[in-house]
Amino acid sequence: MDPSNDFAPAGAVGGGLNEGWRRPMVYAVLYVSLIVDADATTIAACAQPSVTLTADDQGRQVFELHGLDGQRLATVQDKPRDGFSVYAVFESNLAEPPPLAGTYENLPDGLRFTPRFPLEPGMQYRGVFRNAEEVVTKQFIMPKAVATPRGRVEAIFPSAGVLPQNQLKFYLHFTAPMSRGDAYRHLALLDADGNEVDLPFLELSEELWNPSGDRLTLLLDPARVKRELKPREEQGPVLEVGRHYTLIVRQTFCDAKGQLLANDFRKDFVVGEPDETCPAPRRWRLTVPQSHSEDPLVVEFGEPLDRALLERMLWVVDANGQRWPGDGAAGKNESSWAFRPDRPWQPGRYRLVADAWLEDLAGNSIARKFELRAAAEQFTEEETIAVEFDITPEKGQVGGRQ
Repeated sequence: MDPSNDFAPAGAVGGGLNEGWRRPMVYAVLYVSLIVDADATTIAACAQPSVTLTADDQGRQVFELHGLDGQRLATVQDKPRDGFSVYAVFESNLAEPPPLAGTYENLPDGLRFTPRFPLEPGMQYRGVFRNAEEVVTKQFIMPKAVATPRGRVEAIFPSAGVLPQNQLKFYLHFTAPMSRGDAYRHLALLDADGNEVDLPFLELSEELWNPSGDRLTLLLDPARVKRELKPREEQGPVLEVGRHYTLIVRQTFCDAKGQLLANDFRKDFVVGEPDETCPAPRRWRLTVPQSHSEDPLVVEFGEPLDRALLERMLWVVDANGQRWPGDGAAGKNESSWAFRPDRPWQPGRYRLVADAWLEDLAGNSIARKFELRAAAEQFTEEETIAVEFDITPEKGQVGGRQ
């Protein structure tokens, strides 16, 4: 798992606590009691020792001792563990429980104690300052962990039920950020008989997660997708035409908090003929809205395209080349796209602009095919391809011109 997303499970207190200081947490203090030893000398009003629980700049919980001056400050900073300790409080009421392990840091008027292990939700802790004349004790109860809904797979794209034999990748969308570094162990591709396909995925050490950690890009092994490569010749293609398959995400996949998924998720599909053609904007069908309306511009591709690339590789500009404000969204099976404007359309000429590296499901882009034998053949050297359309006061037109 990605260490930045580790979740520290419950464990023994003190030296036996589980490690996991990587998750910033700031807990509210639910219960505080201040006890001054009845036999201790009254603390001078000018320097009242106090114990607090706070968070440092890394989000770690730390105990701080403040309000010392003079000899008391010098003494406690010289031998910090003798003067300031933190204990876990158990129901057994041990007379002398072992103090928590951790490190000390000098403060201008006291000490900071950073426990070696994270504090346990629901546990009670006691910070104690003592010297020959006084004892100051302060207790804290950590809030119990709040149960959160378990994550699940929200969707797998492409969403179509029939995929080309040279299908290249899947996008797995989760409802919560997921753990990283062990994804492939929880994924499988099953054939129609329920048997696992042998080594179907390109297993990368650096898994392909989006920044928020809730979308994984899963690649089928390109060496078994592309023709004329030895792995495909020796092992055959990952997918065979006409056969049924199931991509399964197992419940054992943990989210970033260490919780198992709520359930298994399965995507069933049938394999069709390979797709060896490039997306062709000149053949796309445009349904153009009427002027002064906020109706969407609808684009039908005639085939499914890569959903993630559609989110950023297709846009609309006006006659001045300025992007028209609005949002685009993929339609059913990612074979269409609808652009809904943020403001009413004005009469005039517009252009639908596509990045030349926009791909279909088989990795064929507008610029070139995915197959090795056609890779040297570049269909356009332009970075973008534009299709013009006009917004008129009349009823919406169909079609576009390049």
